[in-house]
Amino acid sequence: MKKILIMMLIALLPFVLFANGAKEAEQVQDDPNETLELVLMTKDSTASGFKDWISLVEKACNLKITVVATPTNSNDRQAKVTTVLSTADKSVDIITVNDEMYTAFKNTCWLASLNDVMTAEVRKEFPQAYLNDMVITKEGNIYSVPMYFSVLGWFVNTDIMKECGVESIATYDDFITLIKKATSGDRYGYADAWDSAYAFNSLGSFINLFGGDYYNWNDPQTQKGVHELVNILREGYTTRSQMADQYEQVYQNLVAGKRAVGLLYTNQIAKFNKAGLYTPNGPITMIVPPVANEKVGSVAYCSSWHYILNNASEHKTAAKRFLNYAASKQGQLDYTKCFGTFPAYLELLSNPELDNLTGINEMREYVEKVTLRGRPIVAEAMEYISEIGNLFHRLLLEEISEADFFASAQKATEKYI
Repeated sequence: MKKILIMMLIALLPFVLFANGAKEAEQVQDDPNETLELVLMTKDSTASGFKDWISLVEKACNLKITVVATPTNSNDRQAKVTTVLSTADKSVDIITVNDEMYTAFKNTCWLASLNDVMTAEVRKEFPQAYLNDMVITKEGNIYSVPMYFSVLGWFVNTDIMKECGVESIATYDDFITLIKKATSGDRYGYADAWDSAYAFNSLGSFINLFGGDYYNWNDPQTQKGVHELVNILREGYTTRSQMADQYEQVYQNLVAGKRAVGLLYTNQIAKFNKAGLYTPNGPITMIVPPVANEKVGSVAYCSSWHYILNNASEHKTAAKRFLNYAASKQGQLDYTKCFGTFPAYLELLSNPELDNLTGINEMREYVEKVTLRGRPIVAEAMEYISEIGNLFHRLLLEEISEADFFASAQKATEKYI
């Protein structure tokens, strides 16, 4: 029922609340000495460090912030946020959303423009490919401030690498060599999240390695990437049970020494570190993606959560104070220190104050050596993701051929794009 509600609301985007949402409330002259009130709906309210962070924000912006927690379940969260925005609920000002929700909302009249916050000068401090792929609309407008920066990284078990006599996996051939040598008994070379709601990340990662285009399944390089990913299973370097795995299972398999290489988001680094497994000498570390196509080089997906401003908000002056701070160097540094994430304001990655942040050197290397791209997310994100994921499962189960998969994936893409 929640999914139907979301789809009905998004389908009515050209019509819903046009009269109420088309114009923002007039801006008033902001007196920074006046304490203003703001309501923040966020996913972070139960996170360690939140109280320290909210105190920093209130002091820096002279705000009194009321916090509303979003639901923890992703479907419930999307339904709640969609309802708030689509009904012009004035009780909430700023909301934190993920890439999927932002993509669904950015072309509606539900969000207030943040062009005056994310100016050209500010935008240049953020990952450019990510902004162009994910954040900025075709009209050149922007409706969010990225909260932090996350990368879908390549993680390796260095103990297994040493056992297999593999010194590096700089190339795709090196990668295949490692996962082949590492596969023995109940240990497999490769770990990935192939659950139907997650597989698009894996497909896109391999398509990117070979220089393909996720939206063009007829592209030979796209087909090469998919073939290579499926071939890892065909050669026995991973197991079909992986089709049910999400990132928690990838993490567990790497920790248990049951996999040599796996794709994981960088927010897992803190968990590895807490378990005493993420150190400069391993056994778990993140490496630059192997190069499969010299013309392409190393490529990886990146993602973020975002602050968005409810267009129905009656506290836009207070909201702009908050958002200007959140987009600033100091605001991004404060968030990073409180939550242990990586800043989207890329200059901060070289800040000596973050030298002790676990994984910072690997993130610096990614920014320097890797092309970081936004993920292939469309307005009807979960429908498209699930359809491609289900087709991928049928391919893995040999219910359809690669040719059938490409034809069906292209049809699905044309339906949702």
